[in-house]
Amino acid sequence: MNYYYLNALGEQPLYIENKKDRDAVIDNIIRLREQLNDKKKGIPEKRLTGNLILGTWNLRELGNTKYGGRMPESLYYIAEIISRFDLVAIQEVRDQLGDFNKVCRILGSDWGVFTSVVTQGASGNKERLAFLYDKRTVSFRNIAGQIILPESDDTTQFARSPYIIRFQSGWLKFDICTAHIYYGKDVKSSEEYQRRVNEIATITGHLKKYYIEKKEAYNVFLLGDFNIEDTNSATYKAATSSAFKIPSAILGKNLFSNAKQDKIYDQILYYNQFSDISFTKAGVFNYYESVFDNLKGYASRINRHQDKKIDSAKAFNDFRTYQMSDHFPLWIEMNTDHTESYLGMIKNKKPS
Repeated sequence: MNYYYLNALGEQPLYIENKKDRDAVIDNIIRLREQLNDKKKGIPEKRLTGNLILGTWNLRELGNTKYGGRMPESLYYIAEIISRFDLVAIQEVRDQLGDFNKVCRILGSDWGVFTSVVTQGASGNKERLAFLYDKRTVSFRNIAGQIILPESDDTTQFARSPYIIRFQSGWLKFDICTAHIYYGKDVKSSEEYQRRVNEIATITGHLKKYYIEKKEAYNVFLLGDFNIEDTNSATYKAATSSAFKIPSAILGKNLFSNAKQDKIYDQILYYNQFSDISFTKAGVFNYYESVFDNLKGYASRINRHQDKKIDSAKAFNDFRTYQMSDHFPLWIEMNTDHTESYLGMIKNKKPS
């Protein structure tokens, strides 16, 4: 993390000129770090070997200009949270990459980045999908691309083309696909809702047909914003009706990932041919317990940022979702050290 951007070293866009404001931001970063380190509310410690902290986060319109765009301090908070992961999929990166690039600058040179091109058309919403990964613990395996459905499948293309990449962490080699599924309407009988269900079924079916059944990959992760309401919904059934499972570490909890904490919109699914992936912990991280937690502490900076007064809790709650997000990051920890099982296989192998 490049905290030195908070310490003036010549003219640069991430420096906060006002000392009182800058000190407040530093105090908030410290509070955020304390919450991240909390064993119950935080995210497990990232190690250089043995485990992988995988996350998915819909960062609401990263690159938007609403409310004057994101304040510099918000980018520091976002980067601080991302720094806890080994690998994280990001949805809603907008066509203008200014804010995204600033987050990457704060994260520093240890981080690798992949971003998709914008899916054209109204449904694409000028959005990109992205992966950020710690190069000390995760390596790129030279395959990346967006998923476009074959014409022979005779189906509507995705509103936002899913993005798939091959990575390795420790012993674990895997293909990982992130998606931002079409939302439409909540009315179950509507065509828009059915399109949402169909997109989920289509992406899981496509990965099963072209990656799993053709043995293109032995381990496949599918994660992102699926707009799944709950475990009784048609969207949930579509996500789990193919070859993919939701880890028990996630299933065993009510991991509501929206800011209102009443929906399981974001999910992490996986396929593991040899059943050698073990998941340990999972959770969502509610950063509003540390940052943008109340209007009083931010009002003066907000009012100067957008030259407009925010004077109600309702307005503040909307404002902060455009600074951080209306989604919380969903994360899972897994074991990536398969040394014992590999050595046991060698020991028990019969001579040819």
